[in-house]
Amino acid sequence: MDYIPTKRAERYLWWKKIRDSIETEGPKFALAPADVTAAKAVATNQCLKMEATDDAEKALDGARATEKSVTTTNTAAIRGYVRNWKTLSGYPASGSEGVLGLKGSESTVDPSSFKSVIKLSLDGNQIKLEFTKAGVDAVVVYSRLRGSLGWTKLGTDSASPYYDTRPVGQPGVAEVREYMVRGLLDDEEVGQDSDIVSIAFGG
Repeated sequence: MDYIPTKRAERYLWWKKIRDSIETEGPKFALAPADVTAAKAVATNQCLKMEATDDAEKALDGARATEKSVTTTNTAAIRGYVRNWKTLSGYPASGSEGVLGLKGSESTVDPSSFKSVIKLSLDGNQIKLEFTKAGVDAVVVYSRLRGSLGWTKLGTDSASPYYDTRPVGQPGVAEVREYMVRGLLDDEEVGQDSDIVSIAFGG
């Protein structure tokens, strides 16, 4: 069995042990000072590269979250602008609709029968909700605690997944959250409610 772990998180800790302890442990088994220095340099380099990768991943996750948030805001804004443009008297004959790409393809979705399929999972300290939207513009996400009667509207999302970042109601006390979504087409909720899916969170 190889002594270097195969899982990345464990492998980082292994390299860290070499980096942090070789100067103390090496002399115990008569390791030459030059070899101690060389081993520490290799382990330090490896740790730095892995830490840089982790930092880059965190930055990328942050950038993607920011892009997603900004996209939701900007998309709503531009849809409002376009709705106004289409009411102007010169719009029909201008030819601008084709140039600017303001005419969508004919939707094949039946608003009355649309039903999203959702899936929940834990992603750190948040709940990840994956959904299908097959033809609608977005979905509206609702949640409630198991046993509650009313639904709370969390927001809308045009691209799966949606992340629920709300903390638990009582720190240290687990709760079971239920979720369902509805389709959103031309700013109106359409179709059937998705199946209700639940997940234990916190505690």
